Amino acid sequence: MFLTRVIRLLMQPGRIILAVMKRLPFGSYETRCALDLYPRPHYAYGVQQAAELARRLRVGRISVVEFGVAGGAGLVEMSRQAALATKATGVQIDVYGFDTGQGLPKPTDFRDLPYIWREGDFVMDVAALQRKLPDAHLILGNLSDTATQFLDGEQPAPIGFVSIDVDFYSSTAAALAIFAGDHKYFLPRVFCYLDDTVGDDDQIIHNEYVGELAAIREFNEASRTAKLSAINGLRHKRVVPAPWNDNIFALHRFDHPDYGTYVGREDTQTQLPL
Repeated sequence: MFLTRVIRLLMQPGRIILAVMKRLPFGSYETRCALDLYPRPHYAYGVQQAAELARRLRVGRISVVEFGVAGGAGLVEMSRQAALATKATGVQIDVYGFDTGQGLPKPTDFRDLPYIWREGDFVMDVAALQRKLPDAHLILGNLSDTATQFLDGEQPAPIGFVSIDVDFYSSTAAALAIFAGDHKYFLPRVFCYLDDTVGDDDQIIHNEYVGELAAIREFNEASRTAKLSAINGLRHKRVVPAPWNDNIFALHRFDHPDYGTYVGREDTQTQLPL
């Protein structure tokens, strides 16, 4: 597996150049996001895009959420990206992370893919992580409880980016249930990263009848005014396409009061010359 990744890297000179650039203090925040120079470019993309959408909507404070914290490296990076995005856009960003704190729960049925995920995997060192997260909120417990209680209990600023990496169908469905909340808790379009929609060949797990994809399909079937779908053509708009491009989705809340608010370029011509 490692050798395969090295060969893929060597076959794409652009990636080698970017790997070198990552180690240099090169470019603005926007440039570094565009070139995938941060260690978790999917988090950089999601946080930056959410902050920029909020700025254009004149929303001064938003939230970003990680479902599935595990060891905590992702939440630490999400917190760092939030600080960088705030500095670049002026939008304040609150960071929340959800996890059991005790690893994966027991699979509920075949849709949780028990042949690849095991109860107790990905245990967290809670105390060590909390010491590294002075500016993030860590919410521990079963997602079916914490996610449903979160909005009215915490009353967060509008959510603009969500990462879901909880492996199971059942846990993903519990995370997606948060989107049933009031519009005041969300931007009209929420950027989402769903980790387990693409996987390694030896897993052969990802289709719309099991895992995260099954939860997404059922969410869309149950909702008329909110749909979660992959961002079409994202990899073709990136400087160097990467596997994470296929894991980025967007939740459209069609009846959100701000859904139709114009957020396009301010310098767009209203009349084109002949």
